[in-house]
Amino acid sequence: MSEPLTNTRALRIATRPPRTRLDVWPRRTPRRWMLRGIFALPYVIFALVVSALGATDSPNATLVARATQIDWQRADAQWLGDIFPPISTLLAAFVPGGALTLSIIGALSAGVFLQKLIEIMVQRRFARSTIVILMMALALNPLFFYNATQNYAAFLGLILFGLGMSHIVRFVAWGNTESGFRVGIYFMVAVLTDVTALVYVTAAALSAPILRHRRAGVVGARRANALVILYPAASALISLAVLNALFLGRPFAGATQSAFIGFGDRLVIVGQFFSTVEGFFVIAPLVSAWLVALIVRRPGAIIISSLVFAAFIVGFALGLLPDGSTGNIFMAMTLLAIALIPTARSARGTLMISLVGVLQLLIGWANALTSTALALWASQIFGG
Repeated sequence: MSEPLTNTRALRIATRPPRTRLDVWPRRTPRRWMLRGIFALPYVIFALVVSALGATDSPNATLVARATQIDWQRADAQWLGDIFPPISTLLAAFVPGGALTLSIIGALSAGVFLQKLIEIMVQRRFARSTIVILMMALALNPLFFYNATQNYAAFLGLILFGLGMSHIVRFVAWGNTESGFRVGIYFMVAVLTDVTALVYVTAAALSAPILRHRRAGVVGARRANALVILYPAASALISLAVLNALFLGRPFAGATQSAFIGFGDRLVIVGQFFSTVEGFFVIAPLVSAWLVALIVRRPGAIIISSLVFAAFIVGFALGLLPDGSTGNIFMAMTLLAIALIPTARSARGTLMISLVGVLQLLIGWANALTSTALALWASQIFGG
């Protein structure tokens, strides 16, 4: 009697929609790791070549220099502020090899992330052509190469954000409880890795109630979902802020101590920036995200992408984002668009999403070619 019931249960699990099953892809572990290695290889080579050519001025090098100046024999509130964000700072301080090692770790992380991104799109039954185009738009871009190999803290924060956003959709719209816990952990690790993640993780978590909820009729469901998503990151940050306030007299210290200083001046700089060609191409990825939202008939996604974009601007005005973060905005908008695309439904919708993917590919290269920060960094290599 129990055998037929077991078979029925197994059949039900096997036929469950991929979006709730969280199937891995490729199915076999050796193939999965081989694919990750293949994806990581170009970035590893790029990191080694850049190091051999003598490019020493990078965010990774700045992070290592800051980590070496910290007194690791202390354990007081000031020390907690100095090491924030702790994950990237600890990594930079104790991993041998300095900036080059961070570059290699970033390259390997890129390989794992790109495989996970394809896995998400396969689970949602994207057309192969759409997967290829979206992967090219994101991965075959100088901004992605630069962030993966030269700016590990920001890159890790961004990929955790992208993975977290995909799980927000699973949790909120499809009722996958496991994804709710995953997104909370992803966002917590992101804000403990990169200061920049404070702005877009907060915006993404607060915008979660805008998504179409599986249990929209249940009183308090939207607030409860937002709390599950935001609680791990918020609890870690609030604890640190309370310690700083109690022992230092201010909630911000270390990498966040410049918050609110010069807010008005930075807003003026932001306004001037968007009147330039570079500023125009920074806005363009947001427009692409809007187009995707309209194609898949998710108007709430327009609000979410707009909030995340606005969070970047506010983050810069607060002093949380360093100069030259335009590549971060492009990557965040691209990941957001991919995360919010639902399971493929029609050939027409697939074609239109693919066309937007081609547009995003062009926007990414335009972003890279007009980026002042990227040009200054590249001048170390090419002597320009």
